[in-house]
Amino acid sequence: MGRKGMDRFDHGGATLLVDRRGVATGATFVLVHGIGVASRYYRRLAAVLSGSGRVHTVELPGHGSAPEPSDAMTIGDFAELIGAYLDAEDIVDPVLIGHSMGAQIVTELALQRPETVRRIVLVGAVVDPLEPGAATLGARLLVDGLVESPGVDLLQFTDYLRCGPRWFAKTLPAMMSYSLAEALPRLRADTLVIRGVRDVVSRHDWNLRMTSLAPGARLVELAGGAHVVMYTAPDAVAAVILEHADRDVRAWSDTEEAR
Repeated sequence: MGRKGMDRFDHGGATLLVDRRGVATGATFVLVHGIGVASRYYRRLAAVLSGSGRVHTVELPGHGSAPEPSDAMTIGDFAELIGAYLDAEDIVDPVLIGHSMGAQIVTELALQRPETVRRIVLVGAVVDPLEPGAATLGARLLVDGLVESPGVDLLQFTDYLRCGPRWFAKTLPAMMSYSLAEALPRLRADTLVIRGVRDVVSRHDWNLRMTSLAPGARLVELAGGAHVVMYTAPDAVAAVILEHADRDVRAWSDTEEAR
């Protein structure tokens, strides 16, 4: 066991902590957080989704209470670790939900497993290749702190402190070097893109471009939300995720019946 209420999964020298909740019927949701933070900002969304399926909220190595591995990890490494967890738990056809850097991880996992990952959700995805540079992204994160709720700011600040500058600095190059713009056109997964309309980190034009790059992708922008929209508007985010999951399940079932 990891932190109280979380299960521990070890693979390849790295540790994943997972909070599991929800009902056995319905879809299976896997929630992946962003750089520097932990799984806590997903609690409200997980609580809503847990009424419609099984929810696995992961805590990445070196984040939150998950121990820091000896070596830096790439986006591909994070994706492979989550994939190994899916195998160990016999999780089939999950809905993968990634926020910020987590959007990169679930995209990469969908590319690694095109036959078994058919639905992904990208929330506040980074990094816009037309605005490169960690300094620009850092400045945007600071501005985001001015428009987020005090609850979000407190969660993120304490999580950044727990992560620490050393592991953050070791992870940042992986996030900055991963190209969503190159990855998205290769996707076979049904892709939903979500952002809050006040998100200054993952901006409107970049989300439009992501939607055009991923085959068949859809964009939903939610009023009132900023970068951490799933914390401030969990019901609205859950509603579009559930619609996305249900729409894809029906479409796949119809295809199977037609064969």
